[in-house]
Amino acid sequence: MAAEITVNGRKKLATLQREFTEKFEYLFIAFIATEDLNKSVNVKSLDSAKTIMETRTKFSNEEISLNGRTLVKNIEKYFFQNLGIACQIAVQNYRGHVLYFPIGDFFNGLSLTKANEWAKLQNCSPFTDVKIFSGKKVF
Repeated sequence: MAAEITVNGRKKLATLQREFTEKFEYLFIAFIATEDLNKSVNVKSLDSAKTIMETRTKFSNEEISLNGRTLVKNIEKYFFQNLGIACQIAVQNYRGHVLYFPIGDFFNGLSLTKANEWAKLQNCSPFTDVKIFSGKKVF
């Protein structure tokens, strides 16, 4: 398995989600409608069949890499500030929630490796089918 996940404009959201979940099986990168950022209900995910280039509202030629040391808050910040794409790192089956977006300084300050370990310790379920959240209300 690759040590890093590359992000560029040609990559489909679904491909990025699949690669992300293969590396961090208890985490999911949910791309959500920008107007739903910071909402706690009626949050809609973007169509994962689209590429980053098709969904971004800001232009960047920069190709980035995600790895286990990358902080949750830095991923969310990068996508929003540099590409205009809102995203949240989510876990599955946490305390009765099918899909849950942990918020707060504790979770956001974790590296992806530590966030994945935390989710496993919380008895969250691993993600097996990332396509089920495409274009739907996720929370």
